[in-house]
Amino acid sequence: MIFETFHNMLKNDERIQFTVTRKGDQLAVLVQPVLQGSADDKASEAIQLLRAALAMPLYVVTNPQALDADFPRSLADFADMREGGHNDLKEAMGRIKEAGKQAKAEAAKCKKTEKPAEKSRFEEPDHQDDEEASEKPAEFAVTDKSLF
Repeated sequence: MIFETFHNMLKNDERIQFTVTRKGDQLAVLVQPVLQGSADDKASEAIQLLRAALAMPLYVVTNPQALDADFPRSLADFADMREGGHNDLKEAMGRIKEAGKQAKAEAAKCKKTEKPAEKSRFEEPDHQDDEEASEKPAEFAVTDKSLF
């Protein structure tokens, strides 16, 4: 039953360190989860707290008879708590991915609705028109009110 609980508790490629130490008439049992990868410094505080909770060990010091009687139940409770933490982490990561997708969609939508930039009145004039104009003779209408 203990190894079945270990199997159910661990996700793919996760591992635990299981240590038993004798201390006089008692045994100290340590079940230490070892998480894959390292915590990303840019991860939100909630994600970092969930990872820290998943890394918390189970540590029991008692006599062998009590361990025989109670350790399987303690281990199962520990596994249930870790499962809840895994679910919370999976949910939080899903929300982060969905927010990223929405942000990308909004950015794409904004790019599509942007109008072409209008020419600034401070931009240099297009000299191509000036060249064409200089090739044509200037036409002026001369009237009796004209200075010429």
